[in-house]
Amino acid sequence: MTGAGAAEDHPRRRNPAAALGAALRATYSRRNGLATMFTAQTLLFATIAFAVTLAFGVAGVSSSFFIVIGLPLLWVALAAAHRFARFEAWRYQAYFGQRVRLRPKPLPTSTPTGKIGRAWSRMWARISSGGSWLELLWALVVLPILGWAGGWIVATAWGGGLAFLLFPTYAHVLGNAGRLVGIDLGYGTSVAVHIAVGVLALLAAPWIARGLVALQLKAARAMLSPSETATLTQRVAVLESSRAGIVSAAAAERRRIERDLHDGAQQRLVSVAMTLGRAQERFTADPDRANELVAEAHAETKRALVELRDLARGLHPAVLTDRGLDAALAGLAARCPVPVTLDVDVAPRPSAEVEAVAYFFVAEALTNVARHADAESARIVARRAGDRLEVEVTDDGHGGASERGGTGLSGLRDRALAVDGTFSVRSAPGAGTTLRLDLPCQN
Repeated sequence: MTGAGAAEDHPRRRNPAAALGAALRATYSRRNGLATMFTAQTLLFATIAFAVTLAFGVAGVSSSFFIVIGLPLLWVALAAAHRFARFEAWRYQAYFGQRVRLRPKPLPTSTPTGKIGRAWSRMWARISSGGSWLELLWALVVLPILGWAGGWIVATAWGGGLAFLLFPTYAHVLGNAGRLVGIDLGYGTSVAVHIAVGVLALLAAPWIARGLVALQLKAARAMLSPSETATLTQRVAVLESSRAGIVSAAAAERRRIERDLHDGAQQRLVSVAMTLGRAQERFTADPDRANELVAEAHAETKRALVELRDLARGLHPAVLTDRGLDAALAGLAARCPVPVTLDVDVAPRPSAEVEAVAYFFVAEALTNVARHADAESARIVARRAGDRLEVEVTDDGHGGASERGGTGLSGLRDRALAVDGTFSVRSAPGAGTTLRLDLPCQN
């Protein structure tokens, strides 16, 4: 037992060195280094945010007696504070992967007519929003206090630590190098104390920076993120939009099916019935002509079957169920008259509902490309990113697409809302069009 115990204790005698190495690696880790960079950047960022929002805020308040000037200046201050808040949220995401949820853009309660009326309505919506004033308070007070104080503390820890650590290199030029805080410790003791304090400061500096980052993140979430009541209100609004999208998408799909049946297969079947009736009347008097009419009816029946198959494929293509979104999108790309580049990686496979929405989104987008974009090429990108499915269709056409342009884009938004997804359009004139769909995946 003694030998075994000695054998077990042998590696433990080396543990202090290993523990010291682990502590140093943790102290000067990448995350702590990013925290130091973050606090240094915050010092500059807080100064800019404070200067901009203070200038416009003071100008707006001082000229508030003249509404035409005062309100726009206040709006600029509040809008700038919101932009700074968005940049702050981006910094936390970029540096540490931490998310800061921001309040949604305040929306007008009414929709006045005219550009000036709509502009004033949007302006008043931001000015009358309590969240906008919290963002301004954060930019004017909270961020500067944390940024300036935190930057000074971290800079003092790093700079003071280096100065104390390097004390032996310049102590000889000091006339009283042996004195510390008014006490004569002797040269050797003073140097040792300076080095020890410098080492402690340099060890503490990264953790001080990390603690300040955590404090700043907590303050940002407290002031910039919506409250639980606001979150629930926003969620209810999203669900109402989703419900409206489901109803609208279902109504549009029903109208499409009715139109395709009435204008396509139904007309062909009526023609077949009439042709067979004419053939029946001619069987006795003109058998050859009757046979021609039967052959014509047969061909028309085949065309009707093709249209019915296309209609059934439009409801839900079999290849989508059997082989998944990759094969279904490849089929759409192959049938598109415009050359299409395909980039699909959707593993693991999403649910059938999400696949169907993504499929019909791409189908409608390619239809718009072929009919309206005047494009020479298009590109489909479908990616599974965690619990989200991102689908993007891009073309090099003339751009300028609008949801009010009769190109079916409003129907794409309805399909996205039907499954709690988001839809966006980027279509500057002359720069092509990019349609993006972001869908939640449950599996």
